[in-house]
Amino acid sequence: MRMLLLLWLLSSACSDRYTPWEIDVPPEFNELTGRQLERLRDLPSSSLPFTVALIGDPQGTPLDLERVVDAINARREVTFTLVLGDLTDYGLMHEYVWAAKALERLHRPYLTVVGNHDAISHGKAIYQNMFGAFDYTFDYSGFKFVMWNNNQFEFGTTDFNWIRSQLDEKTFIASHVPPTVDMHSSEQVDEWKRISRDAGIMASLHGHRGGKTDFYWTEDQIPYYVVPKVEGVRYSLMTIDKNRQVSFQLCRSSCELEQ
Repeated sequence: MRMLLLLWLLSSACSDRYTPWEIDVPPEFNELTGRQLERLRDLPSSSLPFTVALIGDPQGTPLDLERVVDAINARREVTFTLVLGDLTDYGLMHEYVWAAKALERLHRPYLTVVGNHDAISHGKAIYQNMFGAFDYTFDYSGFKFVMWNNNQFEFGTTDFNWIRSQLDEKTFIASHVPPTVDMHSSEQVDEWKRISRDAGIMASLHGHRGGKTDFYWTEDQIPYYVVPKVEGVRYSLMTIDKNRQVSFQLCRSSCELEQ
């Protein structure tokens, strides 16, 4: 019995898996958001049209995420990628490292929002160490992207005052949770949509639904888009054309335009 215990301890010590309590991110994966923003700023200035890849909920599918990365790398029209939360199932370090290793293989910049599963266990601290702020914004080609933490159950009441202060008619919202009654009450959903309508935003982008297909609808001339879960090779493309019109394609083995 002692010998079996010793062998187990030795094998555990040699494993590349992290303990559930680990929060010290490997140095090569520190402050990834800041690094990716620098990559984005270094890109040549772009005029319309441009295309953004959208990834949702890669949790629990590290090999499929690698396949999605390969598919996006093969698309020369993609300028950068947005990862719309739930990189992990349980907020554990080894899950974060799996995701970061795959995403770091993207040929072009990528930016993330935090998901509700990313905040489980010590996931909040790991996310901050690995990526950075939960709420942040960046500009590209005359548009503003607002990366918003709205995981109300894990972080407390959603900060609608912050999002209201960030929006105008050249803005995209990106958050994990979409504006549906789930984490948010019907009153909160109404307030959220009213804020988006009053600002006249370009589009609202989300994950969280975890399905095998996307969800697309328009309200008050604002497109709302929910990406499918990464499972197999599933991702989406968002294109802003020369007339500032936004369109979406759901991609599996090929991409199909959403109507």
